[in-house]
Amino acid sequence: MLFAWMLATALVASPAPDCGLTIQRDRVRDLTAWKPQIQAYSQRHYGENTWQLDPVAIVLHYTVSKGFPWNLVNTAHFAGETPGLAVHYVVDGDKIWEILPPTVRSRGAYGINHRAINIELVAMEANDLARRPKTLATAAKLTTCLMQTYAIPRAKVYSHEAVSKMDPVRVPEVKDLLNAKPYGKSDPGEANMRTILQQIPPEVE
Repeated sequence: MLFAWMLATALVASPAPDCGLTIQRDRVRDLTAWKPQIQAYSQRHYGENTWQLDPVAIVLHYTVSKGFPWNLVNTAHFAGETPGLAVHYVVDGDKIWEILPPTVRSRGAYGINHRAINIELVAMEANDLARRPKTLATAAKLTTCLMQTYAIPRAKVYSHEAVSKMDPVRVPEVKDLLNAKPYGKSDPGEANMRTILQQIPPEVE
């Protein structure tokens, strides 16, 4: 029994395979502080008393910033509750930073944080992101890696816009016990989603 618990803990704590990508981990969240806070958040919003993530979906965003979004590392609270905002990965050009391991829940996409890996792409808005082909290509490679690692199908790679509609017909995983109303995001843009998905090999499912 003890061995099984230790094995499960080790698996949860281990990062995703790099899939040949260089993933920087010098800007990570402090998990000692993060885990109890996101566990309490998950209990409030999803009725699940855990910080652990078994990812079944991927959500893509843009940062609304010109450079690395330090708020995803440094903020202590957001919208009146802890924890602050944080995603799993930030992509800028050919650079990838891991903020949280993909087996730990993030606070990046309201309504699906209990099921999804969140990836932020550095850009001010959709047109800015469209002018950053290297960022889009790197995001496609990272998304491919995560799809293969966690057996996530193409149909479960969502835009933040799709998730924000809070429509379980479109995104079956969406849920929130406190407020399940749509909240109107537009990232990362429909054209950018198409560009990323077109660069994922068709055999990857």
